[in-house]
Amino acid sequence: MGDARKNTIQRQKNADGQEAGSPRSAGKIAKELCVVFFRTLATLFFVMIITGCIVACVMTVYIVGFLDDESDLDLNSLEMNYTSILYVQDKATGEYVELNRLHGEENRIWVDYDHIPQHLINAAIAGEDKRFKEHQGVDWTRTAYATVTHFLKGGTQGGSTITQQLIKNVTGEKDFSVERKIKEIFRALSLEKSSSKEQIMEAYLNSIHLGWNTDGVQAAANLYFGKDVSQLSIAESAALIAITQNPSKRELFNHEENNRERREWILGQMLEQEYISQEEYDQAMKEKIQVVTYDNSTDTTQKATLSYFEDYVLEEVIRDLMDRYGYTYETAESRVLKGGYRIYTTMDKDIQDYLDVTFADLDAENSVFPTVRGYNLKTYSFVEGQPDAAMVIMEPNGKLVGIAGGRGEKQGDRILNLATSGVRSPGSSIKPLAVYGPAMDFDMIYWSKIFEDGPVEKAAENPQFSNDWPINHYGGYMGDVTVDYAIRRSTNTVAVKVLQLLSPQVSYDFMLNQLHFTTLVGTGANNDIDRAPLGLGSLTRGVTVMEMTAAYQIFDNGGLYYEPYSYSVVYDSEGNVVLEQSPTPQRVISEDTAEVMNRLLQRVVNGPMGTGGTAKFGAMPVAGKTGTTSNDVDQWFMGMTPYYVGGVWFGYSKDSNIQIRYSSYPPPIIWRRVMQHIHEGLEVKQFPVSGKVVEMTYCVDSGEIATPSCPNSEKGWYKESNIPGTCVEHLGSVTSERGEVGVRDDEEDEEDE
Repeated sequence: MGDARKNTIQRQKNADGQEAGSPRSAGKIAKELCVVFFRTLATLFFVMIITGCIVACVMTVYIVGFLDDESDLDLNSLEMNYTSILYVQDKATGEYVELNRLHGEENRIWVDYDHIPQHLINAAIAGEDKRFKEHQGVDWTRTAYATVTHFLKGGTQGGSTITQQLIKNVTGEKDFSVERKIKEIFRALSLEKSSSKEQIMEAYLNSIHLGWNTDGVQAAANLYFGKDVSQLSIAESAALIAITQNPSKRELFNHEENNRERREWILGQMLEQEYISQEEYDQAMKEKIQVVTYDNSTDTTQKATLSYFEDYVLEEVIRDLMDRYGYTYETAESRVLKGGYRIYTTMDKDIQDYLDVTFADLDAENSVFPTVRGYNLKTYSFVEGQPDAAMVIMEPNGKLVGIAGGRGEKQGDRILNLATSGVRSPGSSIKPLAVYGPAMDFDMIYWSKIFEDGPVEKAAENPQFSNDWPINHYGGYMGDVTVDYAIRRSTNTVAVKVLQLLSPQVSYDFMLNQLHFTTLVGTGANNDIDRAPLGLGSLTRGVTVMEMTAAYQIFDNGGLYYEPYSYSVVYDSEGNVVLEQSPTPQRVISEDTAEVMNRLLQRVVNGPMGTGGTAKFGAMPVAGKTGTTSNDVDQWFMGMTPYYVGGVWFGYSKDSNIQIRYSSYPPPIIWRRVMQHIHEGLEVKQFPVSGKVVEMTYCVDSGEIATPSCPNSEKGWYKESNIPGTCVEHLGSVTSERGEVGVRDDEEDEEDE
């Protein structure tokens, strides 16, 4: 047993080199353990470095992959939605003033940095990003704190600088994710390199959301305080910046208390950061914020609905943008509503306001509308409710000044405009345009030319007609009548006979190409190139009040057609001209033709048995023409003064089977009541004259220039190029001082009563 123990000890010596438990043996073991530890630590270190490099490479590739080239934001080309503004000229001062605003989902008006008060900029820095002037786009201290807070406690706020908030505003990327935050950081760093602090602050203050669909400090200053941003006080500036943290809970109309708590904190920060003095702080803290009071605080971004004129301006600008730049309707509409355009309208606000009030029909006692009855020709019963109505007023140079697109309270913006889009049959109001005007211009007719007022088609001779055609509104035929008589009494037979001389095709071409009617039908079985459509106004589709009014201006300005326009110039948000009107007249009839036609249309109002007698008012010269379709369904009056051309339509727009029954024909009465009001204070003046028209006395029986022997004579006006011959039906003719048979009176300019 002693030998066995001895052998074991020997084996241990051989294995360890020395006896176990000796001091030398313990040191060696410790040394070896240290070697193993440091080798392991080194291995882990290098593994971490390699792993870190791999992760960094992967992250770099990943970030580059989703950043693409979006990290560079050019503040000069940011596409943000800006509110467009309509302007109207103040007649008292000649200056243009704001009329209304057009915007889509956002109400934003750009304001340059130089026009932003410094205390508003300081409020933004103090309340939102106190190290804005020092950092390079990212506040790493705030970012680290926000990151730790997010992972430990949750939450998403507290780390963004003004630069980062700007990026969120203009990109619309506001969801919280690591990917989005990394992209935002890179963009912020890039933006700070390419843009100045002033540019960043300018863009930020123009893009922040401030409640009620309003973005930017200019629109918000207008909305809440009714003033320009440059006029804001320190307290008001702090109030706007206070909204940014939570607009729905800190806007000023319904949450003033919440706003006050935040703005007082901002004012304290401004004092602490030495942006304001103690005195300024005390004054701002005491200031009571006064916000604008609106009739309906639940919809404070909306004024009253746009007028029919403003509706039309909007559509005209959209149409012109499409024509000039090739935009689609959607693109043009977006630019008008969101492009920050400045649109200078041609509206006369006094006239438009009067139309808005009177056509709303609020005061029945002073209404411009006579009370009538509607009778349904299908049900043979009277109907409730008064007819619709529409009116357009323009200067005789294409400049629109007033539009009434319907009767009653306007129910919304950009609704059906009966004045510009309502297509109705014009009845006899078409005759001066389609028949008498062009025929006079071709010297086919003159003032006293005789036509037989008798049927063109007799039922006994033409089996296609069950009755003699056409019939007159006065229920019979008058025999031989003059052109003057036919126009005054709106005689259908003479209009058709003159049209036959002219030819329907020539008339149609004149209406289409010279007067620019867009609703005429020129092809198909039921087209308008015929006697009834052009001679009597029984058009396949009809016409609009706008196009009729524009056409009638040729009788008010010496024969020129101007395309009607509702704006003069449109600027974009940077002040560049986008659209500009340069009205170029098109001569469609001669000056002397226009003058004779004007005098004939004055006879409709002032002459015996004229159908438009109720249109005249005061001493102001008035010319015009009535128009009525079958069964009194549509009724018109197209009238002129030396100042304005105005067209009125009256009827039931939703049912063409309802007849209007009246004691006095309504359209000239409506026209007179409106025109008399808008002419108050205007000097009485005469219609333009050509110098190529002469007044002469004609024989009523022959229509030719009268001699002293003619038993019945009247005065008429004639183009010098188309004076009829001397009457030979009566004996005893004498020679005048000019060597012509007849009497010429150039000295007096009196109208027949």
